[in-house]
Amino acid sequence: MKFKGETVFGSGVVNGELVVYREPLSFLGDVDGKNGIIRTINASIAGKVLVIPSSRGSTVGPYVMYQLSKYGKAPLVILSVKADTMLIIGAIMAQIPIMTNLPKEVLNLRSGVMARVDLDRGEVYVDEP
Repeated sequence: MKFKGETVFGSGVVNGELVVYREPLSFLGDVDGKNGIIRTINASIAGKVLVIPSSRGSTVGPYVMYQLSKYGKAPLVILSVKADTMLIIGAIMAQIPIMTNLPKEVLNLRSGVMARVDLDRGEVYVDEP
């Protein structure tokens, strides 16, 4: 399965396990910046491919994203259906590659499945049964 999006920040190819969060993610309230855990589902995003519809919350969110990076708990890449300004700023501050404008069907993917993200082409490849 292939999905087309738009790379906002980052380059190269990233391979990793998906963590799919189907609700808008608040980095301030939902994410533990020191441990890289999404509190509401008790799932680690450290070294994973994070899939979200969008983010929500305050201007503190980018600092939590930076904290993830500082403690080595950042996702490999963030894939979003619609990235707002705070999500983009946070990704750039934290040096986390980010792709947006993906079709909402990416939210139907399952966590734990492996994905290949080609940031240069703006493409996501998933082998899901």
